Amino acid sequence: MSKVKLLMSFINMIRNKHFLTEFIGYLFDYENFHDYNYIFRISSNNDEVIIDIYDNISANRFNRYIFCYKKGKYKTRVVDDGNVFTTYIDVFNLGDCDNKLYKLAYMTSLNEDEMIEYAKTFLPEKFIKILSIIK
Repeated sequence: MSKVKLLMSFINMIRNKHFLTEFIGYLFDYENFHDYNYIFRISSNNDEVIIDIYDNISANRFNRYIFCYKKGKYKTRVVDDGNVFTTYIDVFNLGDCDNKLYKLAYMTSLNEDEMIEYAKTFLPEKFIKILSIIK
């Protein structure tokens, strides 16, 4: 399975199991985060997974995260385009980091066995079980 399809499958399965609010809250350390606090959209092409989150929690209400699965120049970069903050994450340039979102990106760059072991270092067990199913 391609890295793009793997991340898409992982997030879609989280959504199908009705854990998406919990997952986003955990990933971004949101407090008082509920189903009615956000709008979430995910899409992909051959080399990217694009996640859009519009929320009532963060200072920047609309954020786009692009996981780039091709060799890039940066680890991450943020572009402000009229109060829409787009974070580009060059997955294959990342190493282990403190940020949970970047950990998620780095995790998807690993082979399947390493991915599960790495996920155990930062994801709750319910998400690891989902990852184990799709790998």
